[in-house]
Parts: sequence; structure tokens; C-alpha cells
Amino acid sequence: MASRPVFPEAGPSNSYLRPHLVELIPQEQLRLVLHPVFRYVLTYLAQHYPRYFLRVVNRHEEAFALVLLLIERHHLWKHDASLSEHFYGLRLTPTHIPTPRLASIQAATRPRLSNRQRWGMLLVLVGLPYVRARADDAYDRWSTQNDPELALADQGPPLTTVQKAFIKIYPWIVTGFETTLLAYDVAYLFNQTDYFRPWHKLLRVKLERAVQDEESPSQTWLSKLPPLLPPLLLALKFAQWWYSPNSPRSLPTTATTSSLHTHVRPPRPLPIAPESGLLTPPSTPPPGAETSFENHPQQQAYTIDVNDFGHCPICKGKWVVCYRCGWDAISGEGEQGEAGKGRCPITGVEVHPSELRRVLV
Repeated sequence: MASRPVFPEAGPSNSYLRPHLVELIPQEQLRLVLHPVFRYVLTYLAQHYPRYFLRVVNRHEEAFALVLLLIERHHLWKHDASLSEHFYGLRLTPTHIPTPRLASIQAATRPRLSNRQRWGMLLVLVGLPYVRARADDAYDRWSTQNDPELALADQGPPLTTVQKAFIKIYPWIVTGFETTLLAYDVAYLFNQTDYFRPWHKLLRVKLERAVQDEESPSQTWLSKLPPLLPPLLLALKFAQWWYSPNSPRSLPTTATTSSLHTHVRPPRPLPIAPESGLLTPPSTPPPGAETSFENHPQQQAYTIDVNDFGHCPICKGKWVVCYRCGWDAISGEGEQGEAGKGRCPITGVEVHPSELRRVLV
């Protein structure tokens, strides 16, 4: 019979504290959403206050890394977890717990991360996304620079040997990195490893579910902010959609549009000139008469009036307009300019560009 250690290094097994893969993937996706939200807020502020925020938008990668550094450091030193991990009720615990001496046995407390592990996680949480973003930006710029197949390629200086080598190697590095993460996901799913990510194994930490009794009993107003994050993001996206040009707020209601169109009379038909020949039917030849093209008088060629040159002939009747003229008039590029924007050029009724109907004949 094999002997078992009296004091195992890992301690008793707490399988209920081990989070599932479906809990770990959303917290990583939440971390990926933070940068686009931060950039959107900076862009909105730069449009209204360009004097203060324009330079920050141009360096949004560094600004986001600085803000993320402060937030992640606060959460790691206080909760032993990152922002997204603490939001989903997870925490980091060290896998190597030294065996206590008999003379120093005290009440069992939750093991805390060491300063080395905290600084290592902070470097991964802040430094890795920043390096990845700068590398992606450099690859996008250098891969399209001086490309003869692209008409809008940036004609800059020729690429150096290091830049050309980076363009060839970087896709393989990204593929290898993503493959490693996928391998860790599969291994963690089938209980082949306790480490969710490679840096967890390097720092000897693992993710566990946070127990409510271990949290600090003092509740401050800062502790109430994480639950408000999803409603704030939802309200931000709703406000962006509501004030966009395609929202129902900018479209006229059906009742208002129908009431306006019922009071609009159709345009008056144009008078037909007698010399046009449309009022008198053409004479029919007697039966048995031979038709020859030589006896028919030569038809008069159609001439274009100099005064009407450049004007659409379809729009003169006021019954229909060509799609190009109607679109230009409603978008404010017609003869009336901005004064006729959003209105029918004939009746003056408010018309949205989406209400135009194209008839193909």
C-alpha cells in the first residue's frame, strides 16, 4: 500500500470552488469590451470638447493602458482578482501553500497572493493587451504600405529588413498564441489541468469561486459600482441608437404622414399643344395601298432646347421624379439646398430618404 503524505501540499480538494469553462470565457470577453467602450467615450468627448480630449484620442492606447493599470492594481491588491474576474465572482489563489509549523497553527484563513504574483498578473493584464494592440496596428500599416495591388496604398518609405521579417513572422506568432489558449481551454474543460491560462501556471496561481463570507464586511459606494456596469453599458448603447439618424425618433409617424398626403392635391396636368399631333389620330391609308418608306416624309429630328439642357425631363410633369433628383432634393443637394432638405420638392411634405420608392420601367 502506497504511503500518502500527512500534510499534502495542495491541501484538501475543493471541487465546488473550481469554476467551469462557461464562467471563465465570459469574463475574458468582458475584458475585451472595455477598450472599445473607452474609445467610444473618448471619441464622443473629443467631438464636443476637442481642446481637451483630441490629444487623448490620438493616444487612446496609452490612455487606456494607464486607466487599466490603476483599476487592475486596485482589484488585485484588494480582491486578489482582476476587474472582470471580480465582476463574475472569481478570485486568484496560489497553488503552492507552504505547510505551517505546529507552533504557528492558527485559524484557517484564505491564502493571499504574494507581491510577485500580483505584479506578474498586473503585467499580463495591462502589458499583454497593449503590446498586442500596438503589434496589430504596426502589422496593418506595414502590410499595406507600398502594395502595388492596392490603389489607396500609403506610398511611404521602403520597408526595412526587420519590418519585412515582422510581417512574415507575426501571423504565425498570433496563430501559435491562439492555438495555445485553445489547448488550455480544452485541457481545462476535461480536468487535465487546473490552470486556465499559461501565465497562471508560470505564476502558480489558479482561479476559484469567491466565497461570500471571505469578502470584506465593510460596504462602500465603490463596491456598488460593478453591478451597475451592465445597465450603464446598455443605457449608453440605447442612447447611441436613439439619437442616430436611423432611429424611430427621427422618422415621421404614420398618422402624420397619411394626414398630410390626404390634403395634398395631385399636380395639374400640362396642356397639350395642338401642333404636337397628339390630339388628332394619324390618318389610315386606304386598303390596298402600298406602303413604301420613300413616299413617307422624313421625320423631324428631335432637338434639345438650350434653356432646358441639363434639366431632368421626367421631373417636368410633377407626377413622378427621377430617383436621382428626388434623392438630391431630400438630402439637401437640390435646387432649394438645405431649405428643401427632408421635404418633397413638389408638395413640401416631410419625406425621409427611406420612404422613396424606385419604379423600374
